[in-house]
Amino acid sequence: MTVGDLIHRITIETRTETSDGHDGFTETWTAGPSRIAALVRSLAGRDLERAHQIDPRASHELTLRFWQAYDTDLDGGRARVIWHDAVTGDRTLELVEPPREVSLREWLAMVVREQL
Repeated sequence: MTVGDLIHRITIETRTETSDGHDGFTETWTAGPSRIAALVRSLAGRDLERAHQIDPRASHELTLRFWQAYDTDLDGGRARVIWHDAVTGDRTLELVEPPREVSLREWLAMVVREQL
């Protein structure tokens, strides 16, 4: 994979929980860096079957460049991604699994599902 393969743009959002004062919490999403280059690929065949073992709604694999603080920025895999799709508009994707390094300190990949 080369940098030129990253043809899509995404924004990563992390969740913040705040107490609502009634033994509950409110959830807000904070946007991180905007328009990060990434590759969003629909899963098919064996890859799709493997992803369905983790989550039956898993549908895409997201690949992006490695950065040092990815675990903190992605909130340990509990973040969400806004995919800026030029054809269908913005789409929200939830992480199904924590990011994994595909090649050491070069590429990250994660399975995601489309939020309904």
